[in-house]
Amino acid sequence: MDIDALRHLVREAGFIFRGRPLLQHPGEPPPIPAGAGESVATHIDHVLRSTGALRDLAGKQAFVLTKDAALRPADAFIFFAQVLSLGQQLLVRELGRVEPTAEMLRHVEQTIREEDERPLRGRVAAAELIVVGEVVDSRILERPFPPPSEHYPDWGVARVAVSAVLKGRKPRDEVEVLFAASLDRVWFHSPKLHRDARGILLLFRVDEDERPPREMPRNGWQALDPLDLQPVERREEIERLIGGGRGER
Repeated sequence: MDIDALRHLVREAGFIFRGRPLLQHPGEPPPIPAGAGESVATHIDHVLRSTGALRDLAGKQAFVLTKDAALRPADAFIFFAQVLSLGQQLLVRELGRVEPTAEMLRHVEQTIREEDERPLRGRVAAAELIVVGEVVDSRILERPFPPPSEHYPDWGVARVAVSAVLKGRKPRDEVEVLFAASLDRVWFHSPKLHRDARGILLLFRVDEDERPPREMPRNGWQALDPLDLQPVERREEIERLIGGGRGER
């Protein structure tokens, strides 16, 4: 399988695991629409990619919905699948499979890592300034009542003491960063830059389209995306994504 086909499978599959078809399954398969394919009881040996709810399924069984009746018991494969049902019996739809040779396993694991870090890689590439810092002061700029919109961000500004610059031109020892203090569902995962918050900040120039408060300089910085605040422990990874880890200290 070429790398483009493998990357496509990884991108489409929410559940990737190494497993073996079984002769029999202790339970009854979930209802399957006519013509959808054959359900094959499969033992999950090792989970390679999943959501949190599926991470502990190694050692358990699933029904794999497939249109290939050639699956034989005891043959091991790496399955690329989409989850259809999480009831008493796990039902997944097979998108593809490959033999789990050592070389193929390395390719799959590397492709999964690349795809999983793709959103952060894009955010790192777009950021104009990336710093390691700690919030020394934070205040809410505007919290009008009633709010001017249903999902008003409750604009705040944080004063961040910079200990290292990983990307961009070194600023002063401190920078002011606009953030959304609201716990509304639109902003819930946006960085909350309250006092003593510490981490790696991916910073962007204040976006005029977000209608920032008058008190915030239009050439200031903002951190609004959930990816814009990363734990310090990810510094090595972020430096690798930047390219070479070169930054002022």
